[in-house]
Amino acid sequence: MDEFGLTVEEFINAIKDFKNVSDQINDGWRFYENENEIHKSYLKKESFTNFDLQGEITLCKVEYNIFYNISYAVPSFSFNVWRSNGTLLTLEEIRQLSFIHIKREDFYSVITQNEHPLFGRPYFIMHPCHTAKLLAQFKLNSRNIIVTFLSLITPLLKLELPLEYGL
Repeated sequence: MDEFGLTVEEFINAIKDFKNVSDQINDGWRFYENENEIHKSYLKKESFTNFDLQGEITLCKVEYNIFYNISYAVPSFSFNVWRSNGTLLTLEEIRQLSFIHIKREDFYSVITQNEHPLFGRPYFIMHPCHTAKLLAQFKLNSRNIIVTFLSLITPLLKLELPLEYGL
């Protein structure tokens, strides 16, 4: 199978198209463009949601980011989840929230907590080598690679992706 690769320009065009749909349906994604270092441009969405954490419904703030990974030439996905008291959820708590029941070691090979390459703070990040493998299967049939990318990972992360993005 061919390896997937996306230029920075293709990434920017895809996130701008995605952002246009977000604006039309009021989905809340914001585009942060870095004109001096275009590869540091990204999409961001913040929301509040209730999660069942160990039998207790807890209001949490969730931040999602889609950015360009230069090394793998793919879109990358990062997120953080904070309780209302400001503490971050642990990686194990994130795994337990997933729609997909996945073994701990398998989950940890896909999602890790690292320093974010753009923000310099800890974020949960989907490992980009898995992204390249996934997107290689869809590169010829995707109308928007960001929509394809998100549709593949939403069950893992409980991110709602309205159907209007696929229309």
